[in-house]
Amino acid sequence: MGNVSNLAEAREARRLQQPRNQGGKGFALLHRKIMDVPFYKDAEAAHLWIHLLLRANHEQTIVSTDVGDVICERGEFITGRNTLAFETGLTADRIKALLRKFQNLGMITTKSNNRFTVLKVVKYDEYQSNFCPADVQPVSSAKPVVAHPASSMCPADVQPVSTDNNITNNSLTNVRESASSSETQAQKKSSISCQDVIDAYHRILPECPSIRAVNDKRKSLIKTFWVKAGKITRQLDSEPFSMKAWEAYLTYISVNCRWMLGTRPDAKTGKTWRCKNLEYFLSDEVYLKVREGISDDV
Repeated sequence: MGNVSNLAEAREARRLQQPRNQGGKGFALLHRKIMDVPFYKDAEAAHLWIHLLLRANHEQTIVSTDVGDVICERGEFITGRNTLAFETGLTADRIKALLRKFQNLGMITTKSNNRFTVLKVVKYDEYQSNFCPADVQPVSSAKPVVAHPASSMCPADVQPVSTDNNITNNSLTNVRESASSSETQAQKKSSISCQDVIDAYHRILPECPSIRAVNDKRKSLIKTFWVKAGKITRQLDSEPFSMKAWEAYLTYISVNCRWMLGTRPDAKTGKTWRCKNLEYFLSDEVYLKVREGISDDV
């Protein structure tokens, strides 16, 4: 394993010696909300997180690899555990543990093959801007902050920040404003609308009992389900749970799980199967079984 690590470091050293293209605006903005993240006092975790923000591509980029060209979307970049270890000075094992932590917090997603990993910074677009903000905090100047109008030109007194990418990388910073728990994700007002969730339920499963009022209990159930389903979805699809995923879930039930949608007698028990309601579908156990095909009609 030591030889493998040494080889990776040697390759990375050669790569970093190649000429770099300084593209884009060459600066990054670091929001003060980074001080609110749960790992801010962990120097190594904070260092790695900032490094990931600087490495993420500001725009879609085509990267040439050993297996052909790979398209990296905005907020993504190609890397690997040894590469990140070389770039940050952290050990490969520490990198692995921190990346797992960031994934559990819903801050990143990864797609890997036997050669490299495409890492994506979640919520990148919500915190990034395609123009230079008017209230940029100068980094190396003692002068008072002077507001500049947003335009295609950047303030001259912004401290440039170079990147270690082979490709042009004009990324800004992105900090998940509250990654302390999964519950915080569910409390994002912009994430979901309880009424939209119910409307989709009525539209896709008209056979099921209708919902005429939304009380606090139902709101809480929807938010809790969104968090738990999000964990499952990230494992299965490497992306967060969304309204699109909710609609796909209900649509699959309408086609493949018809037993949930009718009222019929059970010959074995003598009881009657009742059509399932919204509360039944807002169960992470039901969601997981449906996703795995366990609940399909026999």
